[in-house]
Amino acid sequence: MKSLSRIRLSYAMPPANHSDAWSSMKPDLDEDFWEDLLTRIEDGRVIPVVGSGIVTRAEDQSLLYPWLARRLAARLGVRFEELPEDFNLNAVATAYLLNRGDGNIYNRVFQILRDECPAPGQALLDLASVSAFNLYLTTTFDPLLQQALDLVRNEGQSLTKVYAFSPRAENHDLPARRKYLSGINIFHLLGRVSTGPEYVVWEEDMLEFILALNDEKRVPVQLGRDLKEHGLLFLGLHFSDWLVRFFLRVSKQERLSTLQMHPAYLTDGPGPFSPTSLVLFFEAVSRDIHVMRQEPIVFCAELARRWKARHPGAPADAKAALPPVAPEMPHGAIFISYAREDEAAAASLVRGLTAAGCAVWYDRERLQLGQHWQNHLEDEVKKRCGLFLSVISRTTEAARESGYHLERNWAASRAERMAQDEEFYLPVVIDDSPLPPVREPRAFHKVQASRLPGGAVTPSFGERVLSLQRGARGD
Repeated sequence: MKSLSRIRLSYAMPPANHSDAWSSMKPDLDEDFWEDLLTRIEDGRVIPVVGSGIVTRAEDQSLLYPWLARRLAARLGVRFEELPEDFNLNAVATAYLLNRGDGNIYNRVFQILRDECPAPGQALLDLASVSAFNLYLTTTFDPLLQQALDLVRNEGQSLTKVYAFSPRAENHDLPARRKYLSGINIFHLLGRVSTGPEYVVWEEDMLEFILALNDEKRVPVQLGRDLKEHGLLFLGLHFSDWLVRFFLRVSKQERLSTLQMHPAYLTDGPGPFSPTSLVLFFEAVSRDIHVMRQEPIVFCAELARRWKARHPGAPADAKAALPPVAPEMPHGAIFISYAREDEAAAASLVRGLTAAGCAVWYDRERLQLGQHWQNHLEDEVKKRCGLFLSVISRTTEAARESGYHLERNWAASRAERMAQDEEFYLPVVIDDSPLPPVREPRAFHKVQASRLPGGAVTPSFGERVLSLQRGARGD
């Protein structure tokens, strides 16, 4: 196994023939490399950073951004003969502004992606299938990564949470550290497409974002801590050399030559290396940096193949698992009481209620239920939660003694102090258990239960619970 103290970088060159891509691979990506990377991903120690080099269109697997540059040039009336060969968005924006264009470039890009946006290509679908990832960083502004994650991990439902950094945005950060984020999350490092200049289209935008990242008042603190404490898997970043160096330096928060316990993996394929290339820079900075060449789209395909071989049916399994939550319950959150056997249905309830705008909390530490943790849970139910949702099933109806019965008795004790017209206890039956339930506290026997098979939240149920939570918190 290679040393864990290295910054490990995989730098790729595109093979001449994609059908022969894997036969043309360099042997650097050996079994030790894959075992190391996959184990780190399984342990939650790697965050993928997505660049434009793996954002492809489903119709022909061509890259999105050259297509977008051509469509923008046509929309702005910039003639192709005025542009350099293989022009990009920066070249289109520059040519347009030099001709004294006064239209809104950002609104035009927004309209193109709104009206003509293609489906995500295979590379993003491959990356989305790695179910251990719950946080994706991206330097792109398009919605294709979000679409890929919803297709692969959310059965096509729009449940992926999206955040974005922008010099003008009020909120510049993640809502919590990676391990406490619920569901699947994307953070756009260089902005998200909109009708205004909130994202990077050309070089002046990039300058503004880089300056904003150096502003202490606008630094994303939660994200910065995660960048420092995780390995980073860079995929398809077509940054200029200096920008890649800057990004790595900011993420490490220390000199690049310093040894670290969190390797970075960089896959990219812009072409042959020049005497001043990124590879030569990193090799000169430290002998502990190991550089490997690999085409990023092919890399994603092999990563997905190996992940699926180790985790058959992983996306479905990932959806069934409850994500970690913050140790302290947010004030007024919905406490979800469930049996461990019903975790898949509880996860479905969490996803549905979160999508409806509700704040939820649940306990995942019953196996460590010492006196201190028991007192902590009792306080959460009796003092902090806004609503108490009881997941009822054949499992809960059959058990005479369990931790969830204790939680429900705490809820009954609190309900006794409430006005009779106050809705606090929400019973939800997730299977064919007969009504009324017999194992719930007597104080709740007259409360009508909702039947949500498998924990699937209906629109009407989500709206009702959100309204109740807002009332409980005094929103």
